[in-house]
Amino acid sequence: MRLLGRSELKALLQRPDDASVSIYMPTQRTGDVEQGSIRLKNLLREAENKLQNVGLRQPDANRLLEQGRALVDDTLFWHHQGDGLAVFMSTDMFRYFRLPYHLDETVVVSNRFHVSPLLPLFATDGIFYVLGLSQNRVRLIQCSRDGAREVTPGTLPNSMADVLQFDEFSENLQFRSGPSQGPAGRGTAMYHGHGEGKDVAKDQIVRFLREVDHGLHEALKDEQVPLVLAGVEFLLAQYREVNTYSYLLPDEVDGNPDEMTPAELQSRAWPVVEAYFTRERETALAHFGEGSARGRTLTRVEDVLVAAYDGRVSVLFVGLGMQRWGRFIREDRRIEMHEGYQSGDEDLIDAAVVGALMTGAAVHVIPSSSVPNGEEVAALLRY
Repeated sequence: MRLLGRSELKALLQRPDDASVSIYMPTQRTGDVEQGSIRLKNLLREAENKLQNVGLRQPDANRLLEQGRALVDDTLFWHHQGDGLAVFMSTDMFRYFRLPYHLDETVVVSNRFHVSPLLPLFATDGIFYVLGLSQNRVRLIQCSRDGAREVTPGTLPNSMADVLQFDEFSENLQFRSGPSQGPAGRGTAMYHGHGEGKDVAKDQIVRFLREVDHGLHEALKDEQVPLVLAGVEFLLAQYREVNTYSYLLPDEVDGNPDEMTPAELQSRAWPVVEAYFTRERETALAHFGEGSARGRTLTRVEDVLVAAYDGRVSVLFVGLGMQRWGRFIREDRRIEMHEGYQSGDEDLIDAAVVGALMTGAAVHVIPSSSVPNGEEVAALLRY
């Protein structure tokens, strides 16, 4: 299963298509989860009508929506949901992502995918992860301020036994094909004991933790979001010695994570992450003030948008819920601003956020009253 990181966002945006369909909808984790099937069926019908309104023939519209319609009848799919679902379809692309926050029903047909509802995933204070770590189970929880869902990226081992079983198999192969190594052979799993046994057990734990770190690095390699560890102290301390993820926070959730639900892990990790988010935001605002005194800030939407796509934005502040409609002709950096939505328009603030993210800027989505100078957007420039 894909985790939606910057590389996936870039893939969505790099291949514009005149018939790009973006569908967002809320989903249920429990209860009558198959209500999602009915909701998606109705939204696909709406997408079909919109595709025909922009000139697509019905057979072509049906082909474009075919993979989305396959999800409608996939019972197993609806029993493994988060709080929201995003589906993207074009003539040569199909993607869907389960999200850890609620989404309103939305259908957009345009010449590029509509990504504005995804931006909370990429805001500096939008998403964080909890790594539940025990010898019996490894879990990665994707969290927002209000929700959480367990993800299975496929790169993480399920448990310590999985790692040692693979190692034992490899070592036994070496034993059978190599010279004699005595009656004991190799690959014996030793978790407890004294003397040399303790050293073997420690080596096995370190080997397990290195595999976890490697799998986590693969899963989060293009992420820049905080990670909180959950587990017992001795295991987390050893994990920190092998960790290579840059955004691992120093505070932890203590206790056996195997006994905690994703919601419980999110709730216990949130105070740690909230303090981190607050410090990051306050530091960014202080830097903005310093940059303003040196003439390295912008607040007009048009100027911020061009600077974002030119890679000049270091930090971007965006007012929550702000929208400005118009057209951005990227080839010559020309912008048309409209008072209201017109056919073919895009949200220019959304476009500025995407440009900033794609060039490595930090993005803070904050209450509109908190944006510097009372503007809709504000950017601190690299140069």
